Amino acid sequence: MGIITYGSLISLPSMEETLWHKYNGPIYEVHLEGYERLWTCVRPFNDPQAIAAGAKKIDAYFLRDTERVPISGAAELNIYPKKKGRINGILYLITNEELLSLDKRERGYRRVDVTDQIEEFRFRGGRVYVYEGLPGSPLASAADKGTYILIKEFLDLVTGACDVRGKDFRDEFDKSTKPHAFPVLSYKNIVWEKAR
Repeated sequence: MGIITYGSLISLPSMEETLWHKYNGPIYEVHLEGYERLWTCVRPFNDPQAIAAGAKKIDAYFLRDTERVPISGAAELNIYPKKKGRINGILYLITNEELLSLDKRERGYRRVDVTDQIEEFRFRGGRVYVYEGLPGSPLASAADKGTYILIKEFLDLVTGACDVRGKDFRDEFDKSTKPHAFPVLSYKNIVWEKAR
């Protein structure tokens, strides 16, 4: 079976970290039809599921001059169905066990069958999946302005992984990804505190 990656998992080291082992299978540059890619999936730092599982609640903020600007969470890439949409990505061939590792990582997303939407290949005897944000996930437009950020190191991971694939791949990624509306902030500039 296959998985289409369109963000941080374009990075082979990121994929291998998720799988807990080296990936030795083929890597294909492909196009997924019927989707558009946007920076609209926002993940709250104090995710209710994580807190219910026993995680400690935290507060985060950054300083704008002397003003403390609270941060609710971070933005991530997402894809949405779009009739004439087309994005580039990477196809990895994986096992059922590896797919379960990906399911664990991709909380906040759902796995969708896109077997018939890969421009370069027709598949028989196996399925190809992609992860899209869960319905009801907070959208960028619904987030309080300035309280969700795009973490610079994450943005650099994604764009760096595209650069590894070459200039054409990166150019196509940039053209097929709607610009984000979030402030970009490094981890180094975020102040973390235990919630009171």
